[in-house]
Amino acid sequence: MSSGCASFWSDIAGDCEEMLTCEHFRPTASSGSGPHAGCVPSESADAVSDACGVFVAASGNDGSAGTKAEPVKTLTEAIARAADQRTAVYACAEAFAEVVEVPASATLFGGLDCANGWRWIGEEKKTIVAPGVEAIPLKLVRGEGAMRIEDFSVRASDAQAAGSSSIAVLAAGATVELTRCELIAGNGANGADGEDAPSEAAMQGPRGEDGASACSDLDASGAPDETLAGGAQVESVCGDGALSIGGAGGVGNVSNGSDGATSQGTAETARGGLGESVTGAWDCAGAEPNGGGDAGVSGGAGDAGVGASGNGTLSASGYAGVSGGAGGAGKPGQGGGGGGGAKGGAICPGAATGAGASGGSGGAGGCGGLPGRGGGAGGASIPLVSVEGKVTLTDCSLKAGSGGKGGAGGDLQPGGSGGVGGLGGMGVGGSNPACDGGRGGKGGNGGPGGGGLGGPSLAIAFRGEPVKQEGKTVLMAGTPGAGGPGGSNNVASNGGADGVTAAERELP
Repeated sequence: MSSGCASFWSDIAGDCEEMLTCEHFRPTASSGSGPHAGCVPSESADAVSDACGVFVAASGNDGSAGTKAEPVKTLTEAIARAADQRTAVYACAEAFAEVVEVPASATLFGGLDCANGWRWIGEEKKTIVAPGVEAIPLKLVRGEGAMRIEDFSVRASDAQAAGSSSIAVLAAGATVELTRCELIAGNGANGADGEDAPSEAAMQGPRGEDGASACSDLDASGAPDETLAGGAQVESVCGDGALSIGGAGGVGNVSNGSDGATSQGTAETARGGLGESVTGAWDCAGAEPNGGGDAGVSGGAGDAGVGASGNGTLSASGYAGVSGGAGGAGKPGQGGGGGGGAKGGAICPGAATGAGASGGSGGAGGCGGLPGRGGGAGGASIPLVSVEGKVTLTDCSLKAGSGGKGGAGGDLQPGGSGGVGGLGGMGVGGSNPACDGGRGGKGGNGGPGGGGLGGPSLAIAFRGEPVKQEGKTVLMAGTPGAGGPGGSNNVASNGGADGVTAAERELP
């Protein structure tokens, strides 16, 4: 207890005639500045005096005097009064369903038989702090002066919210000695699964436009045009603004056809087909020179999200695990090249000359698929978390439950199909038909999300100074949570790592 408490004990001890309790406040050789002889329940066969502090029982009333005969009802009220009076709290060996914050310099004695003169029975039965809801039951607050807590059983419920942890006691910068205490953590909650991308494929690339047939366009005088434009380029605009453009079809002319245009919008392009020249063999289906537009290649798949790994971190709020990474978006497919145009000549009915058929444009590439999101971390099970605290355990037992499973990574979206190429125009009067545009490439699949880290099961987790263990302190860890699988049935083997189990572990 702090020096302020020592001053209080001295003031009371000087008023023996009124209090009739001088003997109880004579310091012992080992008590130092803490409660004096007769005010430490485990050190006396007699019941402690009303003058020692504030008394609390589950059957009490927070409006009562706080004496043995009229105890308060809640630990929170008893602690507040004791802080004002610079005295200690004396609690019945009963269950208190509340979340308790303990300030610096506080002293709490549990394990008292309030039905039998408030004598100590802490070795047989302890004071239980168990809120019965998802919360850290006992929080030890940073401040000047050391805390002293004896004969309490602190029990955290199983965590319920996705990825949340079950922690019995959190010492955030506090200096505290826990004696003959029992700290029990429930199970950590499973991590949330990562959000799936849409299951239907991404947008398909539009179809290329058809070329014009020979002699199909007349000028103002009724004569056939000497030039026929090929199918116009088409494009797909994907959700991220990425473009995939099919090449325009080659122009049909009287004396020769022009080449189809290459595709656009991606790092590489698909070749447009060659137009029919004045001389030489010409074919759309593969003979050289080839007049058909090349098909676009498929877009690259998005990167798989990284599976979570590591140990997680500690803060004044508790434990935070590691979530899996989100996948990357798939790349759009390449557009197809435009088909080559054909030459015409003296082929049109009733006319000396006319343009040959024009080529079809290439189809645009399909859009890339969206990625899956990363899975959330599983919650931890930790009876005692110390963050920059100074904690001493004497004859205590700590028992952890199971860590929560990491959440599964989200599933990927398949890439969209490429658009088919436009058809080349038909020949007339023995002239060759023009060539088709190439098909657009398929969009790349999105990347699957990475699995979340499995929750740890640790009797003690600390950041800063290790927790001191004295007497017959027992640490029992439980089963860690499994890491979450990667999205889309872990196709990329990007699951999260399993949690760890240990009696004690330092975490960042």
